[in-house]
Amino acid sequence: MKRKAFFLLFVLILGVLISSCAGDSGGSEGGDGNAAISKGEWIGLLGDKFGYNSYEAAEDFYSDVDSGYEYYDEIQACAEWEILPEDSELHPDEDATWKYAVETSVRAIGLDKLNKSDAGMEVTEENLVDFFTQNIADISSGDADAGDLDMELSRTDAELILGYAYSYACDLTLPQRLEYTYNEGVTEVSAGDITPNGDGGTATVHNGEYAPGDIVYIAPSEESPAYALRVNSVENDQITYEAAGMEDVYEELQVSGTFEAAVVNIQPAEGVTITQAAVPGNAAVYASCDPDAGTAEAVTGGYVLDEKSGRIIPVASKGNSVHFDADLGDGVSLNVQLSDIKVTSDVDFGIFSGLKKADVTVSFHDQIEAKYTADHYSKTVKLGTVEVLLGSTPLTAEFSLVANIGFDGEVTLTYASDVVANVNYKKGSGLAKSVNNNNPECDFHAEATITAEPTIKAELCCLGRGLVNAKVTSGVVAVATADVDLLGEEPACIDIYLYVPLRWAINEDGCLMTSISSKLKASGVVWDSENSPVNQRFHWEDGVLVEACTRGQGDEVETDTVNEDGEPYDEYELFDFEEIVFGSIQVSAQMIYLSSGETQTIQILSVPGEYAASDLVYTVDDSSVCSVSGGTVTAVGSGRTSVHISTPDGLYNVFVSVIVEEEYNDVSGFQPL
Repeated sequence: MKRKAFFLLFVLILGVLISSCAGDSGGSEGGDGNAAISKGEWIGLLGDKFGYNSYEAAEDFYSDVDSGYEYYDEIQACAEWEILPEDSELHPDEDATWKYAVETSVRAIGLDKLNKSDAGMEVTEENLVDFFTQNIADISSGDADAGDLDMELSRTDAELILGYAYSYACDLTLPQRLEYTYNEGVTEVSAGDITPNGDGGTATVHNGEYAPGDIVYIAPSEESPAYALRVNSVENDQITYEAAGMEDVYEELQVSGTFEAAVVNIQPAEGVTITQAAVPGNAAVYASCDPDAGTAEAVTGGYVLDEKSGRIIPVASKGNSVHFDADLGDGVSLNVQLSDIKVTSDVDFGIFSGLKKADVTVSFHDQIEAKYTADHYSKTVKLGTVEVLLGSTPLTAEFSLVANIGFDGEVTLTYASDVVANVNYKKGSGLAKSVNNNNPECDFHAEATITAEPTIKAELCCLGRGLVNAKVTSGVVAVATADVDLLGEEPACIDIYLYVPLRWAINEDGCLMTSISSKLKASGVVWDSENSPVNQRFHWEDGVLVEACTRGQGDEVETDTVNEDGEPYDEYELFDFEEIVFGSIQVSAQMIYLSSGETQTIQILSVPGEYAASDLVYTVDDSSVCSVSGGTVTAVGSGRTSVHISTPDGLYNVFVSVIVEEEYNDVSGFQPL
């Protein structure tokens, strides 16, 4: 049998920004790129690029745009976010101009957000064009100049303007700001004043005096994030407690700023080892930990293993690069790196008004290296979680990593990309969301078929409660087929079909946003096997890359890399993967309404695989509003509170909002006839 070794080295560098909602690579979809486009088409491009394509309003914003119009969703959303200047009529079929495109692009970034950042000038409705020209891009170098912005806009120019504006928005840096008002009776202490005993319910008091019912906020330190607790009992220097949430602590909370990663907690999955260069730029300083073995090797700037909690804690929170190494047996190894983590957040919460605003941009560099030397292998590999502190605020960013790994034969693969995910919520204006995957690169050597897909979930949390979460799945899929002439003299042919997938989901797991409205969640596919901007075929004969197959007397014959329906294979057909999901508690509804004395049982749809629904622990934030027992909620008094549902170890949590309506009592003396 002819079995020829071959090498494939292919580096893919993409210089385009991809919006998750666009559903394409951002390029022109046929037609004349120089032809003028209408205002409706421009708004469709703008809405898709920035993620403005869902809305809350029940009524049409414009009398001349109805629900049957092609770009209706984008127009409604952009109007709701006050991006469009028109009032009652839009005239969507009019030609779009450079000026209209530039001004709406700046509004899409957000005037308030721009003025909070170091934009270099105050942005107003009167200087939108000047701001774009001076800070985003010099449009005088294009087809229009500052004095001729009323000219018609082509699709090519529209994509150029959007690319400039979106890149600028992704790179915005907000100054750090923390303003808050505590609820009455809340006490703030430092991390050294109270030490949890590691059992999830008791703690030792080193400083201060407390009474049952007290709410205590423990400020963040360099080693640990902020948390809050409600004191249940006190005996000498020991207290029993239950976790308290942001509603218990804050009457008002406003947090904004751009934060570099400060890793404070790492939870590797079973069998996964952590290795990290703790000080940026110093590759010689490493630490490795194996919590399953109960050991940790700590060096300068490295990690120690906390025996009580099992957490891996950095000695110095300066590193922003974490490596997950998994030896999966049978000649299979996997390394995933998460680095250059940056979070820009602008959150506004009020106890009476709820979540008023949450604008979050998360960016990171992800890299996966996989090596295989065994037969058919297909597995979804859990790697672990990383918790990142956001300065001196009560916010944290939590990253969870899972990878789909599948192969046949011998494979070595390295994949890397830079990901930016943005989720923007404003009360009354719905949800905007976008995902950008920059500069994916791939080195690939194989005699095989391979799927290597890291999925990363990023969640913004406040005192343990998730505000918003985003999942991004990327990676590389390469399908290899071989055609070998066992007895004849024809060359051994190998074909490889390669593409880069990209999928996303916003608020797929329950969070504060989804308790507000079920509309504040979405998912989609940007790239698959049919529309990936990286969609390449390679053909080898006897280990040599050739342009066309020479088998069959020079006829151009290509071995089959499609399924029986003639469609390209995807990774699920190849390896029977299920959709990647992260461990979470799923409930049927995240908001329930009760009348006085009424009861309702919270329906649990699913729990992480290693737990049972009967294991779940239920607590209520305010017992004067309702009580909870085994998932059954009973109304006590009017008001609003949350039921906290968690696994016994506290690793998985979900919150259900409970509203008890005030009983109507007519004291008017009115007597009906």
